[in-house]
Amino acid sequence: MITGCGVVTAAGNDLSSFWGALLSGTCFIGPLKHFSAPGIEPILGAEVELDARDGLPAEVDTDARRSRAGQLALAASRRALSDAALRHSAEELERTGLALGTTLGEERQVGDLSERWAGSGPSSVDPGFYLRSDNHHLASLVAAQCGLGGSVQLCAAACSSGNASMASAYDLISSGAADTMIAGGVDTLTRSIYCGFQRMGALSKGICRPFDRRRDGVSFGEGAGMVVLEELEQATRRGARIYAEVAGYGMSNDAHHVTAPDPSGDGFARAMTQALSSTGLSPASIDYVSAHGTGTQYNDAAEIRAMKTVFGECAKQVPMSSIKSMIGHTNGAASAIEAVACALALTRQAVPPTANLTEPDPDCDWDCVPGKGREARVERCLNLAAGFGGFNVCVVLTRFA
Repeated sequence: MITGCGVVTAAGNDLSSFWGALLSGTCFIGPLKHFSAPGIEPILGAEVELDARDGLPAEVDTDARRSRAGQLALAASRRALSDAALRHSAEELERTGLALGTTLGEERQVGDLSERWAGSGPSSVDPGFYLRSDNHHLASLVAAQCGLGGSVQLCAAACSSGNASMASAYDLISSGAADTMIAGGVDTLTRSIYCGFQRMGALSKGICRPFDRRRDGVSFGEGAGMVVLEELEQATRRGARIYAEVAGYGMSNDAHHVTAPDPSGDGFARAMTQALSSTGLSPASIDYVSAHGTGTQYNDAAEIRAMKTVFGECAKQVPMSSIKSMIGHTNGAASAIEAVACALALTRQAVPPTANLTEPDPDCDWDCVPGKGREARVERCLNLAAGFGGFNVCVVLTRFA
């Protein structure tokens, strides 16, 4: 059961602001204030405006102690725990764990410090750099600051990392190995990803337009999304508010190409089919699909084919949208932030839109909720994620009666 949610995004750092911004269809992709990538013009993205109450630095400099990814993950985790109103004893904390997903980890910090080393020599680098630059530092930082004594895992599954962490947490609770898990993902803007996607020709020259005929690539964002998962009996016993039930998941691998998805969408379709099978649900019973929806020609086309394979004619009746059109692609945080959006859709009975969608792709002939969100009956959601290497993870979330 999801009993707490926390986000740190360009659309807001609290659930009310985040949800209101999504429903309004506001696009937060624009010129960046605290990040630069020399040689890439224009440099656009969806940047987090940090809240002083979280004690987060406005930007990362060469001080390794100011790890932006670690601070974002910690802020979102604390918000999720506070939202869940958990008051664990020391004994209960021993059965509370963490599954944290990331694509890039501390790469932004490592890049900044590498530049310092190259320019001023190794003696200019903080002696604690190595201990704090390892990606597992992200998970250990959150676990230590939150006092978690259970299983601590770092899930590195490219852009499916957020959903992969939720699947791992689900398994630990289902097996009885944990009573409570914090699960989610985090990533920041990095020069390497801007450079890489520009060289691949997959970086949008303007703003992300998922499923639009004029789409020209990815727009990046940064942030973190975390949820608190609890075993039902514990959640019921303490009178917790339940946002949603994680009903099941599916995983697959395209085994096709290091970056490009299988054009047929077969791998993605298999992950969706497994997720539905794990819950006993039919495609027709799904009320909302949170699309991967990156805005690239290849990814959107493969996702459209996968949806048609699994949903058939039902696809035309199921609202499907991509919030990446508003907050950019947050990499390993993406599907975790989208899981929070699904949980809110289930509790608020509304679905978020696909922004910037004005000329739909003729092959995408169904409801992508263009423009603004709307009220809807939402009982079951399918949260889709696909990553480089063809690693697909789909999670089913249902409304708890």
